[in-house]
Amino acid sequence: MRKFVTMTLASLLLAAGVMVSSTNGSYAWEYEFNLAKFCKYHPSSAKCAHPTQHQSRNTTGQWAVGCGIASAGSLMIGTAIKASDKDKKKRRQLTITEAYWHASACPFLLPLALVAQAACPDNKATYQVATLAYAYVDKHPAADQSAFTRAYGEACRTGKLSRATLVELGGLVGFAAAKPVLRVRG
Repeated sequence: MRKFVTMTLASLLLAAGVMVSSTNGSYAWEYEFNLAKFCKYHPSSAKCAHPTQHQSRNTTGQWAVGCGIASAGSLMIGTAIKASDKDKKKRRQLTITEAYWHASACPFLLPLALVAQAACPDNKATYQVATLAYAYVDKHPAADQSAFTRAYGEACRTGKLSRATLVELGGLVGFAAAKPVLRVRG
């Protein structure tokens, strides 16, 4: 869930930043002001005979908003699909690689998705971490997920999860098999 929120916020902040940095409107106003001042002193000039309406053709802000909405929408749809599987055992969060691919609905994020795919391709362990993280968030909606982030790093590096990591994650989720069993010898 944290991946989803982070990617959504990053996309929306980027879109807002691009919209704010677009300053062509101020340049158009300045041009109109200077043209009026010029025509005051040179009324017979060809520029002043037919004043034209100058409109900005800059669509950067509109594209940024569209990209942000597309990326956020794609992440939401992907998350909803993975989290609402008919088989409850298959419900899970998106892996980081899947989240990057969903966010790349906006073309400028495509290189980031390619780097994520090369750095950590999905494997059985990453899917297992995503499934356990979903089960944990389902039981504890506002809890800390840092253990799952560490486990995901281990799954990326080695391609599998150690027994200690499985016990730790199982204990967090509440699986009975992960709890230590005490036996009395007699």
